[in-house]
Amino acid sequence: MSVTFRKNTAKVLAVINRKKIGRSVVKRMLVTSAALFFVMFIAAASSVLGQEANVTEKQRSKLIKRFPKSDANKDGKLDDEELLALRDFLQNRRRKADSAPAENGKSQAAADPWRTAGFKQVNTMGGGEAALPENGKFRVFVLMGQSNMHGTARANELKPPHTKKHERIRIWANGRWEYFVPTQRFGPGVSFAHQLAQFWPEDTIGIIKISIGGTGIRSFEKDWSRERASLTFDGEKGSLYTDLMNAVTEARKISRPEFCGFFWKQGGADGTKKVLANEYYETFKQLISDVRSDLGVPDLPVFVPGYTTDDGLIKAFTAKLSDKDRAKIKELQGKDAAGENQRVEVLLKFLNDASLAKLRQLFGKRPYIAGVVAAQNRAGREISDVTTLYPGQLPKGADGTHYTAEGYITLGKITATAVQDYFQAKK
Repeated sequence: MSVTFRKNTAKVLAVINRKKIGRSVVKRMLVTSAALFFVMFIAAASSVLGQEANVTEKQRSKLIKRFPKSDANKDGKLDDEELLALRDFLQNRRRKADSAPAENGKSQAAADPWRTAGFKQVNTMGGGEAALPENGKFRVFVLMGQSNMHGTARANELKPPHTKKHERIRIWANGRWEYFVPTQRFGPGVSFAHQLAQFWPEDTIGIIKISIGGTGIRSFEKDWSRERASLTFDGEKGSLYTDLMNAVTEARKISRPEFCGFFWKQGGADGTKKVLANEYYETFKQLISDVRSDLGVPDLPVFVPGYTTDDGLIKAFTAKLSDKDRAKIKELQGKDAAGENQRVEVLLKFLNDASLAKLRQLFGKRPYIAGVVAAQNRAGREISDVTTLYPGQLPKGADGTHYTAEGYITLGKITATAVQDYFQAKK
């Protein structure tokens, strides 16, 4: 332990010598480095998962004293789920500390509402300030989500017409309306906007996009709190809903937007914890209500590219279970469930009752993602003017999570087609 700690301390000192970093940042780096090593040593030295039982009660008690907020359910004990959450939290803190900016950099971001976390990527998508056409409607769409809304494909992979300025497409970037021409990375918004510009040849399409990779839904809440956002380690990102409304407020000062849709692509981060997945539906329902209310469009259509149908969800998750577990689920479904939706509820109850270690072993770093998938499917059934889409298996990159350039282009077109279908049906 002492050798590793000395190496970590040396690393911190090397960073100090290269950069001017505030004392509070240095202190946080040193404390986090030591604490992280301790947690990693006792909780995950043997394997990534399944070894929580090796941590003694005495060690868990020490961890609660050092990190009282790790005891999420306030029962005075640190269970396996809380232990893994603490480990993830400290890993995240170490990553942030290793790349911490100078303290004066924070005040600069706070002073400029267009330099906050929610606008970091979208500011690289503007192709210069652009006036709005005088004719036609200005149809604006709100795009929000995490990494696959953010987009990880390189801008140099785009092909015409997506590489050129379009006279009837705008994006809110750098605190103004700009042409939509990504210079670094891109997601589904590019092809989405271009297809809709073709669908409405007399109108202008505007995009307001707020997105950050690896971000939970609670960071997008109107009633934002650091405590709730920190359940997915997003507390430092600030309120992304505030970012949205800052853009909406300013855009209304300089233009006449007609808000025509809300495109939501998010969910992975909330599959990491049981409480997040179990509350996802209600959290999303409230978010939709708040966006509609604050935009002044009570029936604003919402489009959610989901993961899979309820039937697909059942098949995907039961396929990874043992024969014994599958037989048990089938028996429960036969007794208590009639119809696809109730069959999903039986599956979710079974997964919720299983140990975290088992779920992690079977389903990886998002053991409760089934609850998020089911919640998004439910939103499409139960919330008015919400459409859950099923794009299928889009092309992904080497990491198996993020789409390729082709995948983002396809996702944007599929969602744009859903928008078109919605408005054609309303005629």
